[in-house]
Amino acid sequence: MIAAKRAAARLNNAPIDEASGEFLLGATTPDIRVITRWERKRTHFFDLDSEDHQDSVENFLSAHPHLRDAGALNQETRQWAAGFIAHIAMDQEYILQVYRPHFGRRSTLGGDERANLLDRVLQYELDRREREDRDSMDAIRVALFASAVEIDCGFIDRATLEKWRDVSASVTEHAPDWERFAYIASRHLKRAGIDSEGDYNSFLDAVPDLLDETIRSVGQAEVDGFFERVEERTAEVLREYLDCR
Repeated sequence: MIAAKRAAARLNNAPIDEASGEFLLGATTPDIRVITRWERKRTHFFDLDSEDHQDSVENFLSAHPHLRDAGALNQETRQWAAGFIAHIAMDQEYILQVYRPHFGRRSTLGGDERANLLDRVLQYELDRREREDRDSMDAIRVALFASAVEIDCGFIDRATLEKWRDVSASVTEHAPDWERFAYIASRHLKRAGIDSEGDYNSFLDAVPDLLDETIRSVGQAEVDGFFERVEERTAEVLREYLDCR
């Protein structure tokens, strides 16, 4: 949500408010599969198993053509759709620029279970750092609770969207620590052989070293540069969708 806000803030004369609850809710809605149990590509419009060229935003708009003309949508739905597009655009760039080169099966880490766990460690740490700004988290939570009522996206019913809004808002209340990593990455932990309380405590003790290893593998400059590149790329996608060049 924060990265989507930064990307949208780069736009001029855009018919959206990057701080609105609808935009922020859209920016997290692709992860609604956490509660719906849908397949990932149903909400991210990107097939992780295919290395052919893919355009997640075009796939999304082709699947839901009623959302293609942003100017024809009510304000709330337009803001939500813009947030949704920001999420899937950034997610695609992460896969192409970070995951596949540094953690995927053709990387030096080989794409095994440990590589996938290290990828989750990196993602969680980047998220944890953002959550240290409690004022920002409070503002996001207030905005989210004011959203979802007038969104008409056509493929998620209002009750489910409101439930996801509440889940997303609750995340902003979590302390910026590692206590909830087991919940976020339970599948990856089990696949890496970490399935007992003792194993998990040992894992937590090793987190600083794992982070050092992960960032060395990717490169601190690459991590820092990724966000600059992805936010500009996402802003360009939003400019095209919102016709505000």
